[in-house]
Amino acid sequence: MDKQNFYQEKYEYYRTLNLWAVFGISIPSIGYFFSDCYLLGGFSTETLISRSAIIIPFLIYLILNKYTKDYRIMVPMSYAIGHSVMWCTIWACTYLDDLSFACVGFFIILFIFMAFGIAAPLPYEVIGHGLLFVDIAIANTFLHYPDYVMMFLLGIPLYIGICVFDVAMEKTYRDQVALKLKLEDHLRHDALTGAYNRNVFESLVGENHTFICAKGEYMAIAMYDLDKFKRINDMYGHSAGDEALVAVSEAVRSRLCEDEILVRWGGEEFIVIMKQNERRFEEHAQEIREAVEQLQLETGTVTISVGVAECSKENYQETIKHADTALYRAKNMGRNRVVMYCSEMDSADNGYCG
Repeated sequence: MDKQNFYQEKYEYYRTLNLWAVFGISIPSIGYFFSDCYLLGGFSTETLISRSAIIIPFLIYLILNKYTKDYRIMVPMSYAIGHSVMWCTIWACTYLDDLSFACVGFFIILFIFMAFGIAAPLPYEVIGHGLLFVDIAIANTFLHYPDYVMMFLLGIPLYIGICVFDVAMEKTYRDQVALKLKLEDHLRHDALTGAYNRNVFESLVGENHTFICAKGEYMAIAMYDLDKFKRINDMYGHSAGDEALVAVSEAVRSRLCEDEILVRWGGEEFIVIMKQNERRFEEHAQEIREAVEQLQLETGTVTISVGVAECSKENYQETIKHADTALYRAKNMGRNRVVMYCSEMDSADNGYCG
């Protein structure tokens, strides 16, 4: 998984937590109006306005959160909300004579920013969180905090500790993603040959049970199995049979185009889902068959018989059934050959076209 997709999935996983963190720093910050009243000894319209101003950026965040999940937008917006709270607090402090509690408020905001870092890429966290010290430095030029030096002496180690915590959280999530991908891989792939299993069809078939095709793209099913595979198992053992299956799968994959998929259908029977802009499926299947025929194994030469059926708007299972019919004909014709499906096969008991 590339870095951008990783951070996008990370944000979506922690999106609700991030939303609650934004809520937890925005709306409750209005409640500090009451501490302003306590310090001022009465109701203060000025600090009520400054404290309540956070509602505007908070509503903007909620609107964006409704219409986008892009972490490149929402993570910076989360930090913007945090800094908005900081500057609303600084605005309120301009009306206060006693700033001895400003240090405590700064540490509270530092801790709340830790929640933003859980959903954010580490560089966003380091910069977005670190800018709090820039806010304080600018505000000190006109507020002259009595504990300004202590804010930095105590705040910087706290900031470093929070960054280390967020690094650990990101590593934990990365390990979780790696485990998830590994489990998904096991669910979608055959353990022996590395080919996909039938679960892959969930991502290839639409609601109408037909294959999903790109514009101008044609698809076909090539079903093949190993000729006289039972003889290999009987004469050389099942381990030799497994080796033959693996070797054949690798030979087939070596001839597949970028978007084509190899699926283990069952036993020694496999399916190739072909995708092309030109209808040369039979020729392509011949290339696959020849690649297998060139293998030199300890058990001797291995060959495959292939039945090919082009996909149409019918149910994908019908296409597979047609490929199976063509494969049956290839077997009847002497094996080690490719047969393209034709509709006359359905009415012929021996699988031959008329």
